[in-house]
Amino acid sequence: MTKIAKLNRTNIKTDSRKVMPGDIFFAVKGTVFDGHDHIQEALGKGASAVYCERIPEEIPKEAREKFIVSGDTKHAIALAAKDVFGDPSSMFRVHGVTGTNGKTTCVFLIDAISDALGSASGFVSTVFTKQTGTELKRSTLTTPDVLTLNRMFAKMVADGKRSVALEISSHALSQGRISGIALDSAVFTNITPEHLDYHKNMQTYLYEKTRIFENLKPRGAAILNADDPLVISTSAKIKASKLISFGIKEKANVRAENLRFFSGRTEFDIKTEGAGTVAIKTGLVGAFNVYNILAAVSVFFASGMDLDAIKKGVEEFSAPPGRLDPVESNAPFKVFIDYAHTPDALKSVLSALRRLVRGKLICVFGCGGDRDKSKRPVMGRIAGEFSDVVIITNDNPRGECAKSILSDIEKGMVGKTNYSIIESRRCAIHEAVSSAGERDIVLIAGKGHENYQIMQNEILPFDDKKVAKEALEEKGYF
Repeated sequence: MTKIAKLNRTNIKTDSRKVMPGDIFFAVKGTVFDGHDHIQEALGKGASAVYCERIPEEIPKEAREKFIVSGDTKHAIALAAKDVFGDPSSMFRVHGVTGTNGKTTCVFLIDAISDALGSASGFVSTVFTKQTGTELKRSTLTTPDVLTLNRMFAKMVADGKRSVALEISSHALSQGRISGIALDSAVFTNITPEHLDYHKNMQTYLYEKTRIFENLKPRGAAILNADDPLVISTSAKIKASKLISFGIKEKANVRAENLRFFSGRTEFDIKTEGAGTVAIKTGLVGAFNVYNILAAVSVFFASGMDLDAIKKGVEEFSAPPGRLDPVESNAPFKVFIDYAHTPDALKSVLSALRRLVRGKLICVFGCGGDRDKSKRPVMGRIAGEFSDVVIITNDNPRGECAKSILSDIEKGMVGKTNYSIIESRRCAIHEAVSSAGERDIVLIAGKGHENYQIMQNEILPFDDKKVAKEALEEKGYF
């Protein structure tokens, strides 16, 4: 029998390409790749052991002594990661955030409030991660695998971080990427149709989202949007020592009242059950951002923090990259970049800008390829309904024909004449800026913080904000 090396922080591998002699390879099945298909490569590179759910038929008999068959390698890797990294999620406060929209802003807000309270924090989000000091590193996934998460958390603990805000996707919950990660609070922002190409239906999508609450610590808090019927409907099934609701319309533990929307700012009061009321002035705009603020504030309300102490973090906060991110210039109109890539997100951001615009509202957007096709005409209809001018363009076509995606979106524009189709995203952005006049607002939606465009098998450099600046400079607005 081959002696299997003891697990340590460096010899656990889930990527066969990174295996070194003596490493232990865990064959994990993901959305696109299945580690079982790469066991031969891992063995060829010197793996001393392989954890898997099934031994491939082509593995010779003499090599099978290296195999440890597990019923669930995702669970096995979670236990291994927890062990070798010393269970870091138990050593500081962990706040998980899930939902269709608002996750990133909510995570950034939790981090900002923590910092304002003098509690060093880190975060993991779609856009960036913050692990040591205040250094930000660009992310590759909304929620990394459980091995990477434990490694990040251990690094944060060593750096003196006292908490972390973690963005958690439905894919991550479905695939066990946060297995063994213990949460002090679990926030469910909202749910609308998304990722149905993966989850197949809303019932499954909702179920996967609610799995976040399975990771709560014994004294952890479940935080729910009271104004979202599907979200609040899950409350009866949640086993949590604390259940906190937030909202604007319905009765809630943390509620926004007296909302006032202005160009460049929003004012409202946060009224809580048992902790008083505080007035908020924020540079974030739109009702959807009020919900994001309420969700973040609820995290600290659940732990008994004073509202006046929380207020500073909220009011000093500015939007994360690509989240209604203004492109500064001396133009007589405004340009915003936003990640809105779902029907609900697009409707929310356009509704917010509709309140503020005094001229035309111009929307540039597209839809991603190899993703849920059903949302394309819905987004076309929403854009046509809430905008004065719509320019339909490429997003990330991926492996699909770009023209087919544009045609799907156009099906939602029936009866509308206020749109055009410009396949090149760069040309579409330039056209929007060139056609904008005094007091107009240009919204460039769908890609937000992304600095690339995926076309067939190529990942091409592309940044909406940089291209918008190019267009503004071309018109002499700098």
